[in-house]
Amino acid sequence: MNRRLIVPAITAALLMAGFAQAKVSEEEAARLNGKDLNPFGGEVSGNADGSIPAWEPKWIDVPPGLEYGGPGAPRPDPYADEKPLFIVTADNYKEHIEHLSEGQVALFERYPAFQLHVYPTHRDFGYQERMAKKAKWNALNTEVINEGEGLKNYNGGIAFPIPQNDREVLWNMRTSGCYTTYNVAYDGYGVFANGERAHDAIDFTQSHPFNNPADPDTGVTEAQRGDRSVWTLSSRLAPQRTKGQMTVVTGPMDYKSDKRNAWQYDPGTRRVRKAPAIGYDNPDGPGGMQTIDDHKGFNGPFDRFTYKLLGRKEIYVPFHNFKFNDNRIGTLDDRLTVNFLNPEYVRFEKRRVWVVEANLASGKRHAYKKRRWYVEADTWNPVMSENFDGRDNLWRVGFFLTDYEYQIGCYERNTQVFMDLPSGGYVSNFITLDRREAVHNLPYLDKDYFTPANLRKLAKR
Repeated sequence: MNRRLIVPAITAALLMAGFAQAKVSEEEAARLNGKDLNPFGGEVSGNADGSIPAWEPKWIDVPPGLEYGGPGAPRPDPYADEKPLFIVTADNYKEHIEHLSEGQVALFERYPAFQLHVYPTHRDFGYQERMAKKAKWNALNTEVINEGEGLKNYNGGIAFPIPQNDREVLWNMRTSGCYTTYNVAYDGYGVFANGERAHDAIDFTQSHPFNNPADPDTGVTEAQRGDRSVWTLSSRLAPQRTKGQMTVVTGPMDYKSDKRNAWQYDPGTRRVRKAPAIGYDNPDGPGGMQTIDDHKGFNGPFDRFTYKLLGRKEIYVPFHNFKFNDNRIGTLDDRLTVNFLNPEYVRFEKRRVWVVEANLASGKRHAYKKRRWYVEADTWNPVMSENFDGRDNLWRVGFFLTDYEYQIGCYERNTQVFMDLPSGGYVSNFITLDRREAVHNLPYLDKDYFTPANLRKLAKR
């Protein structure tokens, strides 16, 4: 199999430089002007054969001629009338193997009915101006510290638009959200090989303190930033046995000097208690076919693995997936087919992705022995992951469905799925089809909302 990785010349010399050279020069940062690199660091030019076009932003809002009902409503798909360029199947996947990941190949070999519907690649959307400014400031100032566990001089948004090593790419994946506070009510389903399903539903609110709209666009001080990178509050809507359970989680800016804090309200006892076990490889989601640190790609401390940046590659990945959660098209049952999500509802495009691999560190324990992430180069959103068991067998393949959020002028990851190859089942969550899509432009919620005291207050309502 051709596993050739493409590494830009400007980055190749820096891949082994370590964390000390994180900041780039004024000359390099000036490349983020949309002529050479776009504001988030993606290469402006297309590829050699034209299958990936140049970045030529036409829109930063709803494209003309489309009707959008506003926050919470299904977002119109500007590419809805397109047909696949081709469909990759178990019969022809070897013809496309240069642009497939190891996990995709395994899915074709495991499931004869698995398909990838590959559409034209589009690079038509621009970026929120505020986040573009933040990315450039970060390029000149932000550094990785404490063995890659934290950030210094970080200003919100993309931390390293011109990355130089594995940890910077992973931090980009974690800092790719452009929102301040957002809320979504979603369903999660574990779909087993026999067709049976497990279900849960969650109301989820998350704030990024570094994107506080009251702060200046650039140059936020240490005192203003604080020591938290993210705040979340989740409320269980289903199943009935856990309905009303609420959990607050706050993530640190530096996992070496601090730790994740979590508190949980139990409606049975009506008490709020510290929740110490939210992290690492604890099973998560209905059916338990993912880990806590699989959520949104990868979260939590970095300390259980060693990491390597493999470079960049052009492959088919989930992208512009407006259709999946559009409740005007089909039903939930149409989408939740056995073994994998219905390929008719998952759009793939050829995109440039950064590839990072992690191997279990000596003396550390985790359910996964090896992990791999595919991070899309224009958005820094994870689009795929691969997780291996203790015998080096591919265990779970993840897809992260990305599309453009008109409310905030940025791409966001939405529905995710982890396919469990040994069992033939999968878990998919952040499905909003039967509820409502996320609202990203909420009034900013600060640290006072994400506290044990507020859990008690909300429980009394």
